[in-house]
Amino acid sequence: MEDQGNLFMSKRQRNALHLDISGDEMDEVSSTASTKEEESSRSETPTLKGRGGIKNRRQMKKCKLQYKCTNYLKEDHGQPLFGIQINMAMKESDPVLFATVGHNRVTIYECYDGGKVKLLQSYADQCTEENFYCCAWSFDNASGQPILAVAGVRGIIRIISPTMGQCIKQFVGHGNAVNELKFKPMDNNLLLSVSKDHDLRVWNVTTGVCAIIFGGVDGHRDEVLSADFNLSGTKIVSCGMDHSLKIWNLDKPEIQKALKDSHNYNPSKSDE
Repeated sequence: MEDQGNLFMSKRQRNALHLDISGDEMDEVSSTASTKEEESSRSETPTLKGRGGIKNRRQMKKCKLQYKCTNYLKEDHGQPLFGIQINMAMKESDPVLFATVGHNRVTIYECYDGGKVKLLQSYADQCTEENFYCCAWSFDNASGQPILAVAGVRGIIRIISPTMGQCIKQFVGHGNAVNELKFKPMDNNLLLSVSKDHDLRVWNVTTGVCAIIFGGVDGHRDEVLSADFNLSGTKIVSCGMDHSLKIWNLDKPEIQKALKDSHNYNPSKSDE
């Protein structure tokens, strides 16, 4: 029975390869970086013939993909772009606002209908050895203006204000590169960062305090690569180079207290 199943699948594949799609039709699909090798490989795709030759070949209508590339950009620093993030807090009627990070550069764009992209601003870190890996959007509670958190190989988290066109805050605590940033759902002040130093940290970007560090005995044994919140913000799931997944529960009373206290942190009182 298993052999018959394999035979049946091979017949379906054989029939699929009989479909008459010419090279000209395939070339109608938009491509921003086609090469002669790619074109020749498409034209040389083999067509299997059944025992009866090419009889009973099924015809199909002209196939067109329902999507296409509408624009193509290349940043001038010549380095990989490690992260891109759309600002989901914008109004539906506003243009799509998104940021890219790579090398020591953070670039913000607006995308309009029809694929037109407008460069709004670009931030270059003073340290040429910086290499930004990730970014995350949120907004300031007081002004309602967007803010952008970025971090990378140096382990320093920077908060950039597109309105002011500059870095307004920075957080130092990780002992190695930061690989991912995520703002907590239901609380735009709390920022999660994961690092090559094996730890996860939750920062209050308004008060500047690091509220929680997830690590130690129950933590990752190697570089943490990625993490995210669930929709209600009660759990964090993280993964890393140690081949493991960790689920962190934020509903514990001591964690809830630490998060609440981070909103009321007053550095002037603590100095006293």
